[in-house]
Amino acid sequence: MLGERAVSCSCCIKTLLSPIDKENWVYMTASSWGVFKHDVCDALKAALSKLGWKPPRLLEDTLEKPPDPKLGDLASTICFDLAKSLHKSPTWLAVELSKVIKPVGLIARVEVVGNYVNFFVNVPKLTELTLRAVEEADEEYGHLKAGKRKVVIEHTSVNPTKPLHIGHGRNAVIGDTMARVLRALGYQVEVQNYIDDMGRQVAETLLANQLIKRKPRAKFDHVLGLIYAEMHRRIGQDAKLEERVRGILAELERGKGKRVVTAKRLTQRCVEANLETTDRLGVSYDLLVWESDIARSGILVEVLERLRATPHVTEGTGERVGTLVLRLADYGIDDKVLVRSDGTAVYTARDIAYQLWKFGQTKSGLRFRLHSKRPDGSKTYTTSQRGKSIARFGQADKVINVVGAEQRFPQRVVFTALKVLGLEQESQNSHHLAYEHVWLPSGRFSGRKGTWVGFSVDDVVEEAVTRAHVVVEEHAPKAGERFKQEAAEFVGVGAVRYSLLSTSPEKRITFRWEDALNFDRNSGPAVQYSHARACSILRKVKRRGGKHPSDVFKLPQEARLVKLLARFPEVVREAGEKLQPNLPALYAAELALAFNTFYEVAPVIDAETPELRAARLRLVNCVRITLRNALELMGMVAPERM
Repeated sequence: MLGERAVSCSCCIKTLLSPIDKENWVYMTASSWGVFKHDVCDALKAALSKLGWKPPRLLEDTLEKPPDPKLGDLASTICFDLAKSLHKSPTWLAVELSKVIKPVGLIARVEVVGNYVNFFVNVPKLTELTLRAVEEADEEYGHLKAGKRKVVIEHTSVNPTKPLHIGHGRNAVIGDTMARVLRALGYQVEVQNYIDDMGRQVAETLLANQLIKRKPRAKFDHVLGLIYAEMHRRIGQDAKLEERVRGILAELERGKGKRVVTAKRLTQRCVEANLETTDRLGVSYDLLVWESDIARSGILVEVLERLRATPHVTEGTGERVGTLVLRLADYGIDDKVLVRSDGTAVYTARDIAYQLWKFGQTKSGLRFRLHSKRPDGSKTYTTSQRGKSIARFGQADKVINVVGAEQRFPQRVVFTALKVLGLEQESQNSHHLAYEHVWLPSGRFSGRKGTWVGFSVDDVVEEAVTRAHVVVEEHAPKAGERFKQEAAEFVGVGAVRYSLLSTSPEKRITFRWEDALNFDRNSGPAVQYSHARACSILRKVKRRGGKHPSDVFKLPQEARLVKLLARFPEVVREAGEKLQPNLPALYAAELALAFNTFYEVAPVIDAETPELRAARLRLVNCVRITLRNALELMGMVAPERM
């Protein structure tokens, strides 16, 4: 059995993994593909030992997927490394190495192509292990129970003066998917949304709310976004308005006065409206953290005092006279002003304080209260100066900040500040999941200029659902209206989430309606449809089961499906370790396409023999389970009917 195999080879696998992997080393044997990788590493290790060749790096790190399945299922680049130390041709080394490799376990055969040693998996053995693993794990296939280490993920964090535009939507979807992946990997995950309610944009919005009497009729966050853009235009034409904004900003910094109360009321209403948007997108938060609560809790003062006590914080000179500067030349990065000459702290200073609090590394603390129970049944809490102390929040082992790529330097400053304070481990466990923004063909979104109008998440989701309803009507004209509306909702929302997720975070997205909402090319609805098709096949069968030999599959389409199913846990692990939430999306699209190809050439219910029928029904069910689990990781509905 797979579980027995996992126990028997665990000690060997531990030695193959890097320090980052060791906390999840059991993952290698939590999947049949992990067993295959172990067998390959074991065979390489034995052969290298026999030849007296010492590998310069971990064997697992030399494995890669060949560009063509005909070349093998796994290829090792070890001979490139050995060529440097042994001063031999990598081609010669590959041939000599292959001569002493003994196929074991799931290895069917070994071939040399150029400088690579290629391994082919034993499909019958892989089939037996994989189908059993999927069926036994079911809803937890691809998951790992690796302990109770806690991860805090901060994402979305939109200024509370406007709606979420589609660029903010990318942040939210990336962060939400990352949280789902890490929960699947066994982490305790806490999702936080940081609300910047003390910045200039709040001051401008307060003035706009006061001076602009005729306000547009729209959802409240849209109203604020529109009047903010109008006020920013006016400020550029009237110096007196600029003076008034500075006065309001100073009042917000002091934390006293009528405007502070008004600001809290407006920003709270805006956040409520933002949450309606994220609810529909399937995104939820454990905690809303207000910047004003951080500033007034004593955490910021405490952290600044601790930094002052180090030799890396000094008074500014020259153009920076009167400021407080964090000197970071010893760490290879530029200095950063923490406190302006007027005594106000910059954003980065608050971010440093917030980062320390996330790790439980401040004496001062925050107070909390229940904010709301969301439509999905989850509870969202909020920081509150009138709340209670709740020990469950913060206290992270790892922190992931989903922040735009342009914030690399400020994030690096934050993580380096932890080193300055002697928190080396916390600094190493701080991760910036950087992503490029969503652009329009005409350029980048701007809240100040109002270029988000027509491209808010609300607008895009509504348009997606409307278009999806037309498609559902075409495919199921006789279905009830309730079904059509529900289907249009999950197809439309799924299409939006997938379009924002499937591109690697470090790559920029240019938003075009014809791309994002083209259901023929968007693989989100295609994955959902493949899941529904698998459910449909299984519904038509009254009785399932029956024995079949492990080598019953003869078609290449069957073998491809088995290999893809086996790889799913590896995909989840890689997505979590490398912070690449797009990997489950790419995998799900590949699996859906492979399933559709299989279905076209391989009769299931009308298979040639009872044994083949039983085996193909098992295969379809395992595809259903895996597609469902992949969709759930992406925050998408796995429909049984479409």
